[in-house]
Amino acid sequence: MSATPEPHRIDLLVALVTTECQLRCRYCSMRAGDVPREDLSEDTFALALKNLPIAPGAQLQIAGGEPGLVPERVFAIARHARRGGFARIGVQTNAVDLDDRFLAFVREEKIGVGVSLDGPADVNDFWRGRTDDVLANLKRLNDAGIPFGVTTVLTRGSLASLPRLAMLLATFPQARSIGLDLLRPVGRGDSVDLPTGAKVTKAYRDLSATLAWINRRRERPLVLREDGMIDCAAADTYCPAEAGRAVVLSPSGALFPCSSLVGRPEHACGSAADPDLAALRRGLRSPKNGCATCSVAGCRGRCPSRALASPKAAALDCVLRRAAQDIK
Repeated sequence: MSATPEPHRIDLLVALVTTECQLRCRYCSMRAGDVPREDLSEDTFALALKNLPIAPGAQLQIAGGEPGLVPERVFAIARHARRGGFARIGVQTNAVDLDDRFLAFVREEKIGVGVSLDGPADVNDFWRGRTDDVLANLKRLNDAGIPFGVTTVLTRGSLASLPRLAMLLATFPQARSIGLDLLRPVGRGDSVDLPTGAKVTKAYRDLSATLAWINRRRERPLVLREDGMIDCAAADTYCPAEAGRAVVLSPSGALFPCSSLVGRPEHACGSAADPDLAALRRGLRSPKNGCATCSVAGCRGRCPSRALASPKAAALDCVLRRAAQDIK
């Protein structure tokens, strides 16, 4: 007797609550702030939950644009998600404008907070802007006892500053993690030069050495997310999108498998009102060139959306994994 196939379920829903943003990051894949403003309605979000096969205990990531510009929508969508059974809810913010209500909400509702920051002020101001405001709000998060992680985009201009970024974050006890996001050459990032593999490797080693020094002196370690990408017990896919278990809900209600692919019609997966479940189930397949002979044990492979955008960017994924393996 053949086993009953596992039903298709969505483990990760990313809700893009607005296209508006105060910043004009040089590599923004969505060109946020330069496209007509559109906000995600609670009705559209509710329709998506009704029509998508959301797994019990799924994760919701609230992003934009900048969610801090539409706090009432963030509050309503997060509460709706809690009622819908989502186990984990997070918000990704540029931390430029976070009011007291926003801080109180994420603390009381135990919402995870991710902050985009590309380095100390001289670096972050060039790539993103308004670093003084960001650091002031990191202090407010810290003083309010709200844990946060930081994601930094790796470009030619930000690599060398990673140790300084780690030292900066070490001054905030509530800072818990650093994630490295290799540039995706789409949107405004299509004209930004990628770093070389040698420089990525050196930057990773320098960052790891700095974190080791910091964590010997810190009560709670500052974790490098990429260390967890080399795990012999890990899933055999890079992310839920590759496995067909993720969906991104855009403000218009259109669905896509990954945030980096929003707006690209060849990757559209229907709408909140009429999702294309077959397209979502297919997921994203990353090219496996070279993976059969790779010596990195437990590697989850390459980011599939980055591989679709640029083979050169995909190759840097492999550089990061090898660097992480070498450190281990």
